[in-house]
Amino acid sequence: MRRPGVLKAAVLALSAAGMIVLSPILPGAGATGTALRAGAVTATPLGSGASSPPQVGQLTRSNQTPSPFTAATPAASPAPNQRGPHQVPHPAPPGKSKRSSPPASVPSVNVPMVSCQPLGAGCDAISTSHGGASTNLYGLAATANGRLYGQDVEPPDQGLCAGNGYVMEATNIGEVQVFNSDLSPASPIVSLDSLMGLTSLGWSSGGDVMCLYDPDSGGHWFITEFVSTNSEASGGAFTGCFAGVLDACREGLAVSSNDNPLTTTWNVYFLDPNQLSPNDPGAGYLLNDFAKIGNTQDALLLFYDEFNLNPATVPACPAYGCLGFNGSQELALQKSALEAGATQVNLVHVNMGTDPAIQPPDGSCASGPTAGITCWYQDIPASSPSASDFDNNFGGTGFMVGSLDFTGEGDSRVAVFYWTGLSNLDSKKCRACSQIAFGGQVFTGVEPYMDEGAGCPASEGGVCGLGAQKAGTLDLGTYCKKLAALIGYTGTAPRCPEGGIASNGDGATQASYAGGQIWFAISTLVNETFGPASEIHTGAAYWVVSPGATGPAPTFTLTNQGYVAAAHEDIEFPTLVGGSAAEGAVMSFTLSGNGGPSGADGGGYFPSSAFSRVTASSVGSVGKTVYLTAMGQAPQDGFSEYVPTPATARPRWGDYGAGVYVPGVGFYFASEYVPYANCDPLYWYHVDETCGGTRDPFANYGTSVSFLP
Repeated sequence: MRRPGVLKAAVLALSAAGMIVLSPILPGAGATGTALRAGAVTATPLGSGASSPPQVGQLTRSNQTPSPFTAATPAASPAPNQRGPHQVPHPAPPGKSKRSSPPASVPSVNVPMVSCQPLGAGCDAISTSHGGASTNLYGLAATANGRLYGQDVEPPDQGLCAGNGYVMEATNIGEVQVFNSDLSPASPIVSLDSLMGLTSLGWSSGGDVMCLYDPDSGGHWFITEFVSTNSEASGGAFTGCFAGVLDACREGLAVSSNDNPLTTTWNVYFLDPNQLSPNDPGAGYLLNDFAKIGNTQDALLLFYDEFNLNPATVPACPAYGCLGFNGSQELALQKSALEAGATQVNLVHVNMGTDPAIQPPDGSCASGPTAGITCWYQDIPASSPSASDFDNNFGGTGFMVGSLDFTGEGDSRVAVFYWTGLSNLDSKKCRACSQIAFGGQVFTGVEPYMDEGAGCPASEGGVCGLGAQKAGTLDLGTYCKKLAALIGYTGTAPRCPEGGIASNGDGATQASYAGGQIWFAISTLVNETFGPASEIHTGAAYWVVSPGATGPAPTFTLTNQGYVAAAHEDIEFPTLVGGSAAEGAVMSFTLSGNGGPSGADGGGYFPSSAFSRVTASSVGSVGKTVYLTAMGQAPQDGFSEYVPTPATARPRWGDYGAGVYVPGVGFYFASEYVPYANCDPLYWYHVDETCGGTRDPFANYGTSVSFLP
């Protein structure tokens, strides 16, 4: 992986004028509109020919399970385990780290610049006033791991959904908890093994959890995660799906039969990626990674990135899938059938890796010299908070968003995709589903972004993407010989110094469609200027896009864009969720930092939960302020932070947070932070590796859940 030194100060300014070009991915879907603080928006076709019709299929219900929740105050978490740590893999599209230079058609991008002195748009002051939010400081945490795996799991990752007076949080360890609308616990922590009936099948939870409350048709809850077809007792996903075992990966989907998660019956479905893409490289060993869901009036939208986990079946380059990555997969499932618990559910599927009409502008994922490199990835479906927010034009429309930094060199383009004709999912045996179409458009010339997420400090620029954190007491880091012994390291004098917090790169992680706008954000490096001085930190770039219905397919106008960055500090995993037109949106994230070269903010912040507000017309954060809702109490001290060898660590802090808007109520959002101070390292090592139940032996992360009216 290329790792250049610190970038020079010749960077792009936030307000730099330039041409914003809106390019339809499918021909005939062009549009004109008004540019955002730049020249006229034009539309030019990409590719040739018509879109391939989506593949049609059916999803079969596997089982029905009663609600495992009980409406009672949860008991204390069990004692943390001693069996050892596991990382839930989230492989990055390999092309981003395989190329030393981008194709000639890729825009040239430098680290975007924002002014912090004087304070300008995109650089924000940090406030500890909470910004009007109320917070439950003790969401799901590392200490819950013993309920399922009996071992430590990183990263945490969060799913969050809310409706009908309840809030639900899920994490990567395959566990979920229900809270009341005031964020007081409404249930104990429950494993998705029990909710999905995995134990009775001899299967196990794999992670990448997400949940969604759909307010339509009386209200229903959706929970999804990937599942391994071997048992927890045999090692779960870590010896099954993640290990590249034949026919081991599934996407599990549980759908409530009513709007009360505490009493409902759950209808459970399992999607087999190998059956969905039987002709893709590695069929039989396909991983449905990073799955996300969204909703329309007619469909549950589902996305995942497809990876081939069997190296023996990877074809030689430049064949499709030659780097083990097969591109984005987009599905639309018949929502009415899912909510009714039907035994058969209609679905349509677009393989974005092979569809010839939907290939990226830089080359083909399926063939040629960029096969497996210029592939759509992390193309996230948008969710809507109310039935009035659904787009019912063109026979029912749904949206997806994505970035285009295929090579890790940065970019100045974003994409918006669409489904149309989704009402045809309700036709008997999907006989009218040939009228469903898939397409999209690319915005060119938007604000630049770049974050490869590599395991080196973001302050070095380039491909580096680790946010800094305040220096503090380490338990596992001080006595990392315990970790070294666990992983079989036999070298001398292992050292585990405090490192950074992963940002994971510039892919989208969540999208929402509300108030007539599509909202999404990604991570980016940001060059903060303080007069003549400058500092590079991790920040966020965001976009607001308006869909139109004036032609044969949706067309899009860029409504707004901007940056959010904390002065002297770093933010990780921005999540942007839109509300009503009057309320705008909330961006939540983890905030950390060491105060930069000047040691500002008393040496910075331990990983903390934070948020800011943006609107469809604001330039950056409203009030140029980010608010802390849960102050971190210690550095990240989990096992993925350390490599007790001379290697470079890339800590698995997380892959995403979550946010949701409830009309007439407000915003709920969740992020990861460190809720307790680490105890005396000698006490941790010799007496109690749980520090009084506040951490696990090999992980100390926690989560918070907040509400903003």
